[in-house]
Amino acid sequence: MLGKSIEVRRRLMVFDILDRQKSCNPDPMKPFTSFDDAFERLSAFQSFDTQLPTKEQEARFENDMDASTTTLIKEMANLEKALEEHLQKESKGSRLEDKLAIERATYDVATEKVQSFREERGEKLQPERLLCLVHGLDPNSILRRRK
Repeated sequence: MLGKSIEVRRRLMVFDILDRQKSCNPDPMKPFTSFDDAFERLSAFQSFDTQLPTKEQEARFENDMDASTTTLIKEMANLEKALEEHLQKESKGSRLEDKLAIERATYDVATEKVQSFREERGEKLQPERLLCLVHGLDPNSILRRRK
């Protein structure tokens, strides 16, 4: 099925190429011999039968394109400017809030670490614990008995 489709497309491309060659290289000196001959020789021009635009139409088209392009460029510039302003406002506000949140989180972590360090240091500096550790005794069991 796919092979037939490719073959059909190939044939259509060949006919298109032949029509283009006939339309680009006509033989105006040879007269038409029959209706079929005229149809065969002129049918190549059927896809090229549109009229070219006049100078006025071209000028109007150019003016319309210039005006619409200029309008489009201005609208795009306005949109880009509005987007940039919005992003700047958003980034200023969010950066300050983000910085405050990061500083607060850092402060909380640092406070917890300092507190745990103080607790550990306070436990390590107890002279009873140090004596137990120096003598190879279990400080938890001896200090429990003492209490």
